[in-house]
Amino acid sequence: MESKRLTEDPNAVSYGGAARSEFRDGDLLCFRGRGWVSLLIRRLTRSSYSHVGLIYRFEGRVYCLEAVGAGVRLVLMSQLMKRYEGGIDYYSVDAQTPVRRQAVSWCFTQLGKLYDTAGIARFAWTLLTGNAARARRDDQWFCSEFVAAAFSEAGLPLVAGAADYTTPEDLVRSARLEKRFTLKP
Repeated sequence: MESKRLTEDPNAVSYGGAARSEFRDGDLLCFRGRGWVSLLIRRLTRSSYSHVGLIYRFEGRVYCLEAVGAGVRLVLMSQLMKRYEGGIDYYSVDAQTPVRRQAVSWCFTQLGKLYDTAGIARFAWTLLTGNAARARRDDQWFCSEFVAAAFSEAGLPLVAGAADYTTPEDLVRSARLEKRFTLKP
């Protein structure tokens, strides 16, 4: 049923068409996964989204920089679009090109780092109990923490406070983000 709604969305844009030309480095992709883990994440975080990533363009190709279970990676959007089951919304970031490049550049320094399993467990505990455990700085990331840290490192925080407890919903509520369209499957 959700895929039917996505194609009927008047703001839905085909990835192979106009969407590719709109993408700019550092803009956000927000994912509405349909699997049980995604649904759990969406419910616990009270978010429409279960995952976020950053756009990177290189020599006419579009990539997504993201933190997933396998760690921080760079994946071709065309491949991601073929495999992903769920909705993907595109958000533009109100930021100058040098800030965008700095955020993306920082993401590249994180490639290959591990997924922040302990951080996600700490975050889940906080969401369930309301008691925030003291965050500790490490070199591991979960998706929204990764995106928030990228812009903080570039000098343009998208959310107030530390990235450690950032949800996808916190990011999309940022005054610096604007939803542009939904990608057609």
